[in-house]
Amino acid sequence: MIEKSEFGQMPDGQKIECYTLCNDNGMRVEILTLGAIIRSWKLANESATDIVLGFDSVDEYLADQGYIGRTVGRYANRIENGRFNIDGNEYAVSTNLQGNCLHGGVDGFHNRVWTAGKIAEQPNPSITLSLISEDGDQGFPGTLAVDVTFSLDQEDRLTIEYHALSNQDTVFNPTQHSYFNLAGHQSGNIFAQQIKVFSDHYTPADKNAIPTGEVKSVENTAFDLRAGMSFYDAIHQQDEEIQVANGLDHNWCAKDFNSNQENLNLVAEVTEPNSGRKLITRTSMPGVQVYTGNFIGETKGKDNAKYADYQGFCIESQFYPDSPNQAHFPSATLIAKHPFISRTSYQII
Repeated sequence: MIEKSEFGQMPDGQKIECYTLCNDNGMRVEILTLGAIIRSWKLANESATDIVLGFDSVDEYLADQGYIGRTVGRYANRIENGRFNIDGNEYAVSTNLQGNCLHGGVDGFHNRVWTAGKIAEQPNPSITLSLISEDGDQGFPGTLAVDVTFSLDQEDRLTIEYHALSNQDTVFNPTQHSYFNLAGHQSGNIFAQQIKVFSDHYTPADKNAIPTGEVKSVENTAFDLRAGMSFYDAIHQQDEEIQVANGLDHNWCAKDFNSNQENLNLVAEVTEPNSGRKLITRTSMPGVQVYTGNFIGETKGKDNAKYADYQGFCIESQFYPDSPNQAHFPSATLIAKHPFISRTSYQII
């Protein structure tokens, strides 16, 4: 089942719609046309626990600097100095953090109003949102047509599928930036929750979170989360990279990545110890950024919740940060008229 309502209006009067995907188990996921945002994810339990951070108004989303719940692009994560080359042509794109391009620049996809397209209720409720990004948008080349489809199945799995097509060579790296808290969005910090990352390698980065270019084994490092660790212990390890970032904000390399993006590979699992519930993430993308909400800051969230640092975690599927400037990383170049497709799933068990 899918429910439709009006969430609010943009400053210019444009209406923002909310689509609620409901499965047969009673799980409910709200999707906004603003930013293709996941605003709410309520579990089918007595308290209808909501496991993602969010806001109650358009104005609060427009004021937010943490990309809470957003679909981000054109390029998720960072591009050093906002510069890259494609076939000998240099491009300079919008820079918005420490002289680098973060999540598509000042006016990325996260604050755009997307158009609701295909809506389906069988076999699973799904909604497709669409966006046209014109040539030169934030400095990126090519007119890019983007579709993102959210589908909630009967196994309590939300699958997000991205499709895109450009009329000239460009770079493209979309992701979903929901902040999860498996105890509930208003329940305080995530320290007790346990994180596993099923990866043998990560990409070390400098103080501005730009990769050094190395693809390094996690063995005997603070980034070996294969056996699992509480977020508290992971954040407080004596590691310079983690201390500089104020917690986890790093890219791990997905095992068994296929450049055709045919398979969904297991990348991460988070467990909430009191309830026993787990969030399992799979993706066809080559990397995953784990972020522990290091700079959420004190702010008011939905239902008058008080948010603060470390109150949510993000599992962001992606090409590696700064891939356009690292030729040996999996390529984020999207060739003209070649369709892009990727999938990421988040499942609660």
